[in-house]
Amino acid sequence: MGRRAPLVILLAGLPGTGKSTLARKLARRYRLEHISTDSVRKRIFRDVKKNSFGRGSYSQRQRNVVYDTIYFVLYTLLKHGIGSVLDGTFYQDKLRSKVGRICARFDAKFLLVIVEAPEDLIRKRFEDRAKRNRRTLSDADIKVLEKYRTLFESTNLPHIKVNMADDHYKTLEMIGNAISERSSKKT
Repeated sequence: MGRRAPLVILLAGLPGTGKSTLARKLARRYRLEHISTDSVRKRIFRDVKKNSFGRGSYSQRQRNVVYDTIYFVLYTLLKHGIGSVLDGTFYQDKLRSKVGRICARFDAKFLLVIVEAPEDLIRKRFEDRAKRNRRTLSDADIKVLEKYRTLFESTNLPHIKVNMADDHYKTLEMIGNAISERSSKKT
C-alpha cells in the first residue's frame, strides 16, 4: 500500500478577502504547512517597507523572488510527502498553473480556491487594521487592492470560489467537499 498523496490547497484572491484567516484554519484542520506570500516576503526582505505598489519591497523583481521561493518550498515539502496551504494573491494564472504543475509532478492532490469578499467588508478590514495600528504580515491597503483588481486574472484551471462573507463553517464544508471529490478521483 502506497503513501497517501499530499494535499495542496492554493488560496488566491485580492488583498483583504480573508485568505490568511482561511489558510490558518485549513492548515490546522488538515495538518498542512501554511506558506504565505506576506510571510515569505518579510523573511527574505528583512527591511520590508510599506512601498508604493511596484516599487521597493513590492517591485516585480521582489514579487518574482517571493513566488520562486514559494515554489521551491512547495517542491521540497512535496518531495517529502508534506502537504501545504498556500496563501497569496497569485494574481496571474501562470503563477497558479505552476503550483498545479509542481503538484502533478508529485501526484499531490491540488485544490485551487479563489477567495472573494464584498468590497465593503474588505474596506472595513483595511480601516480596522489602520485604526489598530498593529503590525501585521500584510501591508495591503485600498491602493494595493485597486492595483491588484486591475491585474487579477481569471482562471481556466479547475477551482472553487468561496466568499468570506459567508458562514465560515459553510466555507470549510465546501472546501472539505472539494477535497473529498479530488480524493475520490485519485483512487
